[in-house]
Amino acid sequence: MSLRRLFAIARKELRHVTRDARILFLVTIAPAFLLLLLAYVFSLDADHFKLIVWDQDRTDLSRRYVADTISDGAFELIGYVSSYVEIDAWLQAGRANLAIVIPRGTEAKVRAGQPAPVHVVVDGVDAIAGSQAIGQLQGRTGAFVQSFLPAVKGRPVGLFDLRGLAWYNAPLKSLNGMVPGLIAVVLSMPTLALTLSLTREKELGSFEGLAATPIRGLEYLIGKMTAYVGLGLLSTLPVVLVATAWFHVPFRGSLLVLLAMVGCFFAASFGISLVVASVARSQQTAMMIVVLVFFVPSFFLTGLILPVNTASAVSVIASSALPTTHFIVICRGVFLKGLGIVDLLSPAAALLAIGGVTFALGLARFHKRID
Repeated sequence: MSLRRLFAIARKELRHVTRDARILFLVTIAPAFLLLLLAYVFSLDADHFKLIVWDQDRTDLSRRYVADTISDGAFELIGYVSSYVEIDAWLQAGRANLAIVIPRGTEAKVRAGQPAPVHVVVDGVDAIAGSQAIGQLQGRTGAFVQSFLPAVKGRPVGLFDLRGLAWYNAPLKSLNGMVPGLIAVVLSMPTLALTLSLTREKELGSFEGLAATPIRGLEYLIGKMTAYVGLGLLSTLPVVLVATAWFHVPFRGSLLVLLAMVGCFFAASFGISLVVASVARSQQTAMMIVVLVFFVPSFFLTGLILPVNTASAVSVIASSALPTTHFIVICRGVFLKGLGIVDLLSPAAALLAIGGVTFALGLARFHKRID
């Protein structure tokens, strides 16, 4: 592979993009513009929550309270912990949505007719799920207290004082979780631009001139991708600016970490664009496929609006195959939790795996010849 020919293709593509105002807008400005529009449109709800419990009281009452909370399946008990450090680790890793902390002496206070504080720690990254989790838990707590009243035979009974605390997004503001998630959607614009560029050269016949040159297929594809990766990384900067300056979303992580993860996202999405371009005969067909693959599923199958339905194997497989699913986790983690490279290895590896498989498929289907 010749680096000289590769960079010649990249330079040629950069010149083409910078001379076409529509493509330049699509690659650099459109993501931030779309984020500005879409962030005002979406804010919704959920009904399944992964729960961990720190039971300091360890009484019959505390055990009955936990059992009653998870009885209908809306709250799934996935483990017990013994410190706030463990709670932080579970929530940061996304293994749990909330934690219940039952302090020592809870049963004694209830039987003495005193308020008994029960702490609820919620992962506020998904504000919709977090606020609903607290609301549903409050309802179940009230029902449990009412059912407990007859059991004490006329003695004064205190109430559970449920105190909710949202970590990473204290006000449970929906935009704080939605905007970073939408970044994964709007950064699909460079992918669309690359797909259209690949199909446009076939459709308009300019690929005939390239086919007659010594440039190899791998050099041609990597050269074009290099140009769009650079422009895509550039488009990330105004996107972050819109999120932080306009919507006031906290940015607790590193911009360099985010840019590295954007590179992983482009590796996955550009690989898919190569496959799409290899089967599409026209720009119109390519655009339709990209919309169906990236944009429509991104709102409903990736956890952007509602958590992924883990009860359905088809839903889990479809969600895992979409780059947006993994990049939403990354964006929310970098923005709201301040996660670093080590914390994001799992979603980054998933993106690189998707990119490796799809790039290999796209390269296998690419032929530097005129059909």
